Amino acid sequence: MALNGKGQASLTDALYFLLIVSTLSTMLFFFAANYGQVVEQRVVNQYWREYATGALETILYSSTPRIAGQSLENSTEIDYLLAAVKEDFADDGEIDETEEVLVQNIRGIMQPFSGNFDYLFYIYLSEDNAFAFVMVYTRDEPTFSDDGEVTPGNVKILFCKPDSLNALEAMVESVGLSAQSTTRIQLVKLDTANRPPSYPIAQANLTMWIPTPIDRFLYAADAIGEQSMNCEVYKEIRADCAFC
Repeated sequence: MALNGKGQASLTDALYFLLIVSTLSTMLFFFAANYGQVVEQRVVNQYWREYATGALETILYSSTPRIAGQSLENSTEIDYLLAAVKEDFADDGEIDETEEVLVQNIRGIMQPFSGNFDYLFYIYLSEDNAFAFVMVYTRDEPTFSDDGEVTPGNVKILFCKPDSLNALEAMVESVGLSAQSTTRIQLVKLDTANRPPSYPIAQANLTMWIPTPIDRFLYAADAIGEQSMNCEVYKEIRADCAFC
């Protein structure tokens, strides 16, 4: 009886040991699998952020002709795009005269990623709680035919005047995973009453994300609640015409 008792105890101990080992092995397997996915996602996110940071710096410090209408190759005077934007803003507190060249530069720099990402570029004056410039690059949802053929949606470039920073942040949060880069720039604002100029600090931001439907945030008629991006279509590009 004593020997049988010892045998049963040993068998029970072995079963418990196997149970513990099996549980630990299973936990280790799932941990290793999830760890690999987490590391991969973080590497991808870091790559997105680095690209967004480099793209933002390139946008602001790309070269542009001082004389409107001249090409960069034939221009006799060239300056940073940021300098031209500052001069444009100084006149009336708006970025309007340089918006065309700004859009062209943004599109050109983001072209390598434009097939797989939508993006947002804006200049925000925190002290005035106002936006000097907001551009959204987004695409319509694809359509599917009865035979399974997929037609990509057209691209839209929009100029927006958000009701508030909350409206813009709500739109960005709705797209899920995104990468963004922000930098501070100092603008100049001339006073019409012959008083000294002011030098507001603004935030220039570039945010990119995998294409996601955001129409409900863009237009006042479709907006959720009272917040809207108040966008207007500046240019619509056919899906089969990336360089139009």
